[in-house]
Amino acid sequence: MSYAFFYKKLDQTARRLYPGLKEMPVEEIPWDHLISPLEIKLPKVIYLKAEAAIRAFYAVSRRPAFEAQLEPVPGISDVPKKHQSVLMAYDFHTSETGEVSLVEINTNAAGFQMSSLMNMVHADQSTFEIDPLLKLKSSFENEMQLWGKAGSPPNVAITDDDVRGQKMFVEFLMYRDWFRSLGWRADFCDNNGFNFSGGKLSAPLCGNADPLDLVYNRGTDFYLEDPANAALLEGYRSDAACVSPNPREYWLLADKQRLIQFTDPDFMTKAGATAEEQDAIRQVLIPTFEKTAFGSHDEVWSQRKNLFFKPKRSYGGKSVYRGESVSRKVFERLMSEDVLIQHFTPAQRVPTDDPRSVLTNWKFDLRFYVYQDQIQLAAARIYQGQVTNFSSPLGGFTKVTF
Repeated sequence: MSYAFFYKKLDQTARRLYPGLKEMPVEEIPWDHLISPLEIKLPKVIYLKAEAAIRAFYAVSRRPAFEAQLEPVPGISDVPKKHQSVLMAYDFHTSETGEVSLVEINTNAAGFQMSSLMNMVHADQSTFEIDPLLKLKSSFENEMQLWGKAGSPPNVAITDDDVRGQKMFVEFLMYRDWFRSLGWRADFCDNNGFNFSGGKLSAPLCGNADPLDLVYNRGTDFYLEDPANAALLEGYRSDAACVSPNPREYWLLADKQRLIQFTDPDFMTKAGATAEEQDAIRQVLIPTFEKTAFGSHDEVWSQRKNLFFKPKRSYGGKSVYRGESVSRKVFERLMSEDVLIQHFTPAQRVPTDDPRSVLTNWKFDLRFYVYQDQIQLAAARIYQGQVTNFSSPLGGFTKVTF
């Protein structure tokens, strides 16, 4: 189908399924920057390598020996939880030869609803009864059951810092409407709008004074350290509500210190990883280091063209630098900060046989949305520049098949 027809059909399907989108005029939803009409075909071996690694990461992270190797985070690591985290994501770079390289693990990944919508349009469907959304529903229901509530429809708060100001606010609306389509009560609440009192977590400042059952957490204050998150943190620690994704899963898997530790064979052996698990993980790891792995800052500078610098608490490609283009001034600042250093592993270019294509020299990364160790949905993200940025027409979440 033509690009124009794709986007027209996309908007029509979205507004039919998600009535809340009427809060945003057509011109305020940049579909052509968020979702691409293109499709990317990748070898099945890429999927199989990623799947094996995801299962190995999860299996290792469940073991007490693994936890014992981690630096504790008081109030998070010492508060056991029965539930885990919905909508985790593993992001990879791939190569033409079938290699798969883990860029990072996320606990608050955006794009699932948009990618599901994208797949509906490609398949000429217009229903929530599609495989990814059915799996997503099952994962939320399982979280509630693990937390201790099942059966009756939950009271849900969808939270972030300034929800309505988020770049992906359109997807927040989609989640609210999707929850409501399940018969659940769902409303937005900025992270400073919660109240914890009498063992109950509620959101009176957001118009939801009843006790909450579920908080779908899209915030990037991963350990809930900001004072604005104080009530939510207390509600989480006391198990007053099922907060998912949750800080403990971030501590186990998504804290970027893990990217360094997973590359250490001694760490992995002490963590109880089997030889098969270590092999599956080793096949996807990008060599990642602390600054102290180098003899001096000058040594890092001399190797910078083959390196990538990333703050340990970064997300969404923020404040990341490719060494080849970093200035000496920025480099010195990075060396004074808490950063990790990775070997530069370029993203694969979008395959095209047409040299006149507007997508010549575009890149993509590969995202797997995961619950526990099960892949629920795969999507590519195509972009121009250094990192995914949703700033170019025809870019954004892209259908991928294997």
